Amino acid sequence: MAKRFECPRCGAGVKPGDSQCFRCGESLKDNATPRPEAARPSSTSSNFEISPDEHIPSAKEMARTISQLSSSATSPLSSRKATDEKDPMKKEKELSEKEKAIETSAQQLEKDSRSLEFALKRFEQDESEIRGREEALKERERQLDSLANRMEEELERLKAREGDPGADATEEMKRLRNLTDDHSKQMIEERRKQRRQLDREIEEKVDRLKVLENFISLAASHPESEYDADKEDVLRKMQEKNQLNDSVVKALIHSIDDEIHDQFLVPSRRDFDIISTHNERLNAIFGGGVPAGHIILINGAPGTMKSTLAFHILHSAASRSNKKVMYFSLEQKRASLIRQMERMGMTMSETKDNMMVIDMVDLRRSMAEEKGDWRSIILRYVKNVHAEMPFDIFVLDSLDSFKSIAQFDFNRESMKDLFDWFKELKITVLFITERPLEALDVSPQGETYLADGVIELLMPEIGDAKVYRWLRCVKMRGMPNDSRYYAFYHADGEFKFSRPLADTRN
Repeated sequence: MAKRFECPRCGAGVKPGDSQCFRCGESLKDNATPRPEAARPSSTSSNFEISPDEHIPSAKEMARTISQLSSSATSPLSSRKATDEKDPMKKEKELSEKEKAIETSAQQLEKDSRSLEFALKRFEQDESEIRGREEALKERERQLDSLANRMEEELERLKAREGDPGADATEEMKRLRNLTDDHSKQMIEERRKQRRQLDREIEEKVDRLKVLENFISLAASHPESEYDADKEDVLRKMQEKNQLNDSVVKALIHSIDDEIHDQFLVPSRRDFDIISTHNERLNAIFGGGVPAGHIILINGAPGTMKSTLAFHILHSAASRSNKKVMYFSLEQKRASLIRQMERMGMTMSETKDNMMVIDMVDLRRSMAEEKGDWRSIILRYVKNVHAEMPFDIFVLDSLDSFKSIAQFDFNRESMKDLFDWFKELKITVLFITERPLEALDVSPQGETYLADGVIELLMPEIGDAKVYRWLRCVKMRGMPNDSRYYAFYHADGEFKFSRPLADTRN
C-alpha cells in the first residue's frame, strides 16, 4: 500500500519533499518519516498525543513569522518596481522631445519642399512663355523675310525689263532698295536690343535666384525663430561673394522674365515724339523715353540726385540728340551747378552750345527794368528767351522755390493755368519738387494729377542702416511705363539701374 507522510507534531498530511508543515510550521527535514497506512491513527480517534517537551508556536508568533517572510520577499520587488516606474517616465519625456524635434524638422522640410515646387512651377511657366515669344519672333522674322524676298523679286523683275525702265521705274527701284536697307538695319537693331535686354534680365534673375537658394538653405538649417534674424546676414554675405550656381544659370536661361516690352514685337504708334535719355534702362522704365510736350514732376528728398537726373536728361538730349534745352536754377548759382555736373562727367563743351544754364543772377540782370511779381517776370523771361532762341526742353529747379518767391496764392486752377502756359510753348518741361509724394497727392494744388508724368526718388534704409537710392516712374501718360522701384547709382558719367535685391516696398 502506498505510504503517506504526516507532520510529527499535528499529524497533518504533507507531500514528499515538503520542508515545513503548512498547518503548524514544523520543520520536516529530519522528523518527517513515512508511516504505513495501517499505523496511522483514525481521524476519529481521540488518542492523539503531544510530547510535553515540544513547543507549539502561538498564533501571534506564526503571524509574525509569516509577516517577516512576506516583507523580506516583497521588499526588493517593490524597490525594483519604483525604479522601473521612474525610468519609463524619463524615457517617455525624452521620446516626447525627440518626437517634437522630428515633427518640427518634418514641417520645415515640407515648407522647403513647397517652396521648391513653387520655384519649379515658375520655371516651367517662364519656359513656356519664352517659347511662345520665340515662336512669335520667328513668325515675325519669317514675315519680314517673305517681304524681303518679294522686294528682291520686284527688283529683279524691274532689272529684267526690256528697254529703258523710265523715270518712274528708276524711282521705284531706289525706293525698294531703301526699304531693303531700312529692313536690314531694323532687324539688326531689333535683335541687338533684344539681346541686351535678355542679358540684363538674366543678370538680375541670377542675383534673385542666388538669394532665394541661400534663403532655402538657411530655412532648412535654422529654426523658424532664427530665420528672419539671419536674412540680412545672408544678403550681406551674398554681396561680398560673387559666385554663380551652374544649375541656377541653366534653369534661368529658359525662364526670362515677362518684362520684354511689346514694342519689340509690334511697332509703336504714338501721336507725339519721344525724346531719348540715351540710357536704355531708363528709357525702358519711362516706357520708351520722355514724351515731347509733357509736363513731368521729378520728386525727391535732399540728396536723391533730382538735379543730377534732370541735368543728365537735358545734357544727353543736347549732346546726342541735338536738342535745344534750358536749365533754370532758382536755388544754385550757374557756375556752381556747371562745376558740379562737370565733375560727374557732363561737360558743357559736349552740348555744342545747345544747352543754356540760367540762374537768378541772369534773371535779375535781364529783367532789371521789368515790373510786376516774380511769377510774371520769370514767365516773361522764359517766353522771351524761347522767342529768340527756341528750345525743346525746359527744367525749373525748383517748383517749390518758384511758388515761394512768386508771391502768388496758388490753387488747383492757377496751377493748371501754369502747366497750360508751358504747354502752349510746345516744349517738354521737367519740374523738380522737394515735397514728399504723399504730401503732393493730397495737396490742394493737385500737381501730381495735373502733371503728365511723375518720377519719385527715394533713399530708403535697408538693414544695418545701409542707404540706397531708388527710382520709380509713378506715371507717364501715353507710355507703357514700369512703375516698380529700381535701385540706381551714377558712375562713369551715366546712371546704372537694377532691380533691388531686398524690395520692401513693391
